[in-house]
Amino acid sequence: MLKLSNPMRLVESVLPILRWSKSYDLRTAIGDLIAGITVALTLIPQSIAYASLAGFEPQYGLYASFVGGFVYAIMGTCPQINIGPTALLSLLTFTYTSGTNADFAVLLCFIAGIVQLFAGFAQLGFLVEFVSLPVVSGFTSAAAITIASSQIKGLLGLKFSAETFISTWKELFVHIGETRMQDTLLSLFCCIVLMGMKALKDIEIKSVINDKNRKGMLILQRFLWFVGVSRNAVVVVLAAVLAYTVHEDKRDPLILTGSITPGLPIPQAPAFHTTVGNTTYTAVEMFTHLGSGLLVVPLVGIISNVAIAKAFSNGRTLDATQEIVALGACNLFGAFFRSFPVNGSFTRSAVSEASGVKTPAAGFYTGVIVLLTLALLTPYFFFIPRAALSAVIVCAVLHMVDTDILKKLWNTSRLDLIPLLGSFVCCLALGIEVGLICGVVVDMLLLLYYHSRPPLDIVYVNDGVLPAHFAIHPCGGLYFAGAEQVRSKLISLRKPKNNSIPATALETLTIIPDSDNNGTSDGNNIANGNHIANGNLSNGNNNANGNNVTNGNINGNFIRSTELLVVYCDAVSRMDYTFLQSLKMLVAEWSRGGRVFWCDANPLVKEQLLNVLQDPHFCDAEQLRILLAGTLSEDSQVNISDTQL
Repeated sequence: MLKLSNPMRLVESVLPILRWSKSYDLRTAIGDLIAGITVALTLIPQSIAYASLAGFEPQYGLYASFVGGFVYAIMGTCPQINIGPTALLSLLTFTYTSGTNADFAVLLCFIAGIVQLFAGFAQLGFLVEFVSLPVVSGFTSAAAITIASSQIKGLLGLKFSAETFISTWKELFVHIGETRMQDTLLSLFCCIVLMGMKALKDIEIKSVINDKNRKGMLILQRFLWFVGVSRNAVVVVLAAVLAYTVHEDKRDPLILTGSITPGLPIPQAPAFHTTVGNTTYTAVEMFTHLGSGLLVVPLVGIISNVAIAKAFSNGRTLDATQEIVALGACNLFGAFFRSFPVNGSFTRSAVSEASGVKTPAAGFYTGVIVLLTLALLTPYFFFIPRAALSAVIVCAVLHMVDTDILKKLWNTSRLDLIPLLGSFVCCLALGIEVGLICGVVVDMLLLLYYHSRPPLDIVYVNDGVLPAHFAIHPCGGLYFAGAEQVRSKLISLRKPKNNSIPATALETLTIIPDSDNNGTSDGNNIANGNHIANGNLSNGNNNANGNNVTNGNINGNFIRSTELLVVYCDAVSRMDYTFLQSLKMLVAEWSRGGRVFWCDANPLVKEQLLNVLQDPHFCDAEQLRILLAGTLSEDSQVNISDTQL
């Protein structure tokens, strides 16, 4: 979201509906209506299931489903995105509100909206970039496995309480003997139907030459696709009908959802005090209980939403800041209608894209259908079997496990496997929220490691064009983490290892005057452009004629003694204070027998160096040769440095 001087453009950037509604016509509306209805068939059963995953009654999933559609239609920029309950945020909501009541989830939604709005208006979207793709992949894969594991008890008809991945499997082995055969068979049937119907939408019917048959094949293709995307609704309805048929007043053969509160939610402010059992919680106690969730939940929502928006931008420029603001508004206003935290869903966005959505207005139509469902159908939710809801959740999260990235990272950047596997293992072993933090910490450590090893191109130059000197080409920003590494590497040029040129050769840069014909070596005494790695200079086997240098040993008469270091600053953007102090020590040590030149420094770098060094010597590429030659003409017995401190 840009800072705009035109007030109307500013309003349109915050409320994109003012921009696209000007060209909204009947054809566009029909496309959005079809997409809205199709998405609703996916959203409604998913929201009921995700409410169960979050630990609440089914109607809370529907409460969280309609406000986001309305608000995003006004403030969103990506037509495909549908805001509502998702498996990931439902799991996080359960993690932070388990053992409490819905007031905690509503308050979490409210605070998440405020944090996201603040992040958007304060232009803090760049913070998301500190969470790398490997960490996100490891986090979502672990979350998918945790979610699927938490639904095993629903698939088998078991009843036990567990909050983490490890505790779930422990309780499962304890209660495995209590498995209910009816619920197990129903869940197995639902999983088979869901996977089979999902495959229907991917069937491609071969085209035929006859136009009449081609039209029929096209209709059949669209019908199969529609059946495939509405699979969740079909399975839930069929399971509910089956449960109603076999229902008994005293003892039900299936575990059902049970009685729920019918009707629409009454708009009200989030509760800042609540009672759970016999315990009353104040606002401070509620915030304390939610803990890190006040930051983790909005952060995960932002990461997911921006990633989905990028995936469906189709080459268009994405206003990530506006997406963050829109998501924050969805959560903020949703909290007044008893919603728990929501964000965009990749599955529903893909359905919307395939349905031919045109504008974000499709969210209006989806929201209306959800409201009608709340008003008319909630009494019938009593008969929805929990096994069917568990099957819907498990089949929905299977695609979240990303195994392809392992091969990609192995072939491109194996070091990135560390944060991926670290976040994955920590999420499973320590919990979702702790695992995400661990992944970010590993990312930060790798980032610091990279900064502590900045790329340096150190060359000994003796090409006959410029007087012989050492040259360094740093690039990018130079920061505290790499300060000591850079200084040590440059100082090591004065103290090379035994297998390189002797110390006397580096401490005495030999210049043979042209008048000494017996000692002339045509400027090639030391190989042209020898690279130095870790302070070691390659031996002198590449010398032109070897009269004065043989196997790295210096011969002949030396009449000039000096050391020159040229730092090319054209690719340096800035340096922090610690790095500047390290340079100060470097110049002090180098000035004992030589000089340091700063070539092609930009104004910011010049200003920084002037504030730290005394009379640093700046020049451009054209002036460099003159300055180097002038330095060599001085009396070698005088120890002069124009960067003395």
